[in-house]
Amino acid sequence: MTIAAKWWVCGLLFLATTLNYMDRIALNQMARRIQDAFLLSDTQYGTLEGTFSAVFAFGALFAGWLVDRWDIRILYPLMVFGWSLAGYLTGEVASFWQLLICRAMLGFFEASNWPCGIRTTRLLLPPEERSFGNAIFQSGTAIGAIITPLIILQCLAWADSRQIADPWRLPFRIIGLLGLVWIALWFYVVRQPLRVPTAEAGITQESGSFRDVLRDRRFWVLMIVIIAVNSTWHSFRVWLPKFLAESHGKSETFTQTFSSGYYLAADLGSLSVGMLTLWLARRGMELHTARLVLFGVCAFGTLLAIAVAFLPTGTLLLISLLLLGAAALGLFPTYFALSQQISSVHQGKITGTLGFINAIALAGLFPIQGQLITLTGSYTIPFAVAGLPPMIAFIVLMLFWRRVGDSPPTPAKAN
Repeated sequence: MTIAAKWWVCGLLFLATTLNYMDRIALNQMARRIQDAFLLSDTQYGTLEGTFSAVFAFGALFAGWLVDRWDIRILYPLMVFGWSLAGYLTGEVASFWQLLICRAMLGFFEASNWPCGIRTTRLLLPPEERSFGNAIFQSGTAIGAIITPLIILQCLAWADSRQIADPWRLPFRIIGLLGLVWIALWFYVVRQPLRVPTAEAGITQESGSFRDVLRDRRFWVLMIVIIAVNSTWHSFRVWLPKFLAESHGKSETFTQTFSSGYYLAADLGSLSVGMLTLWLARRGMELHTARLVLFGVCAFGTLLAIAVAFLPTGTLLLISLLLLGAAALGLFPTYFALSQQISSVHQGKITGTLGFINAIALAGLFPIQGQLITLTGSYTIPFAVAGLPPMIAFIVLMLFWRRVGDSPPTPAKAN
């Protein structure tokens, strides 16, 4: 595959992640309307998110094993169809339990995006380009989060102007249908199976079993890292709109608009980390060192969550949230790149197993946060604590990552 074609595929990964997040956060962005429609408490809302994460865990494990056995060219669009269908059906539910089932179905299929996407960048790109490729892939989370509030505002305005009952249903239907467009683009661009890469320095022997991966200390370090970076990122994804509305009295229009700005800042943070990693490596800094430096900068940035928890309404709060978003999403390109250093043959299982562990952790986290908010009537404790895990992950990486030589950066060659 030519260099240009590889980056086109990375663009499709970006679009898949965009759709993934559009389907996922539509519920968060319309949480108050949906809670009113079904008379849901904050604890029930937390249960929806917890169920999503629990089923997401098993979906990640299942997809991880499939990815190492099936042709990504076929598997990826099948999974996109599954989560798009779940998103569409969310707009048709008539009860809390139907909503819960659709949320579970969405979690199962959406979990495949990361084993599929990380496997794809692992197949396509050399080590020094992977942080940037992963940043493009992961940046779809932010773009999806930027676009979704805008789509929702337009849909709600259109439906309200025509006095359509339950206008919150319309965005789910529209976003679900967009998955069919992505599937058509994927088959147009990716016309042949992606090849398994050759062996590289720093990865487990290609003939080894997955048990060899589990005996590698780096796998367990990454377990801590993935829980840390996701607990921070997703805590703000889940609760930010309600935090702005309930703790700071912001309107629905302001909340939706600011959410777009928040995710734009997050997108810039992720892309900046990917580009800076490549830039530093090509200018002589050891690749692993470049990754750790940028991870550390982002980990320090997420400590702004402590300030956010206590700041009064005002400009400083909003600026702190924007910087926090950039730092939180900026952690992911390095995590993905490190996970690609262990094994190419078992890449899907690594991503899926780590995703499973992470989702189980998040499944327990959201209901606890919901209960804390209900009991205290405040977001202070959940938000203050949410900024701490990345710093713990950074310390663990510094102390316990077993150094196995990264391949030195080399200029990419056209085929």
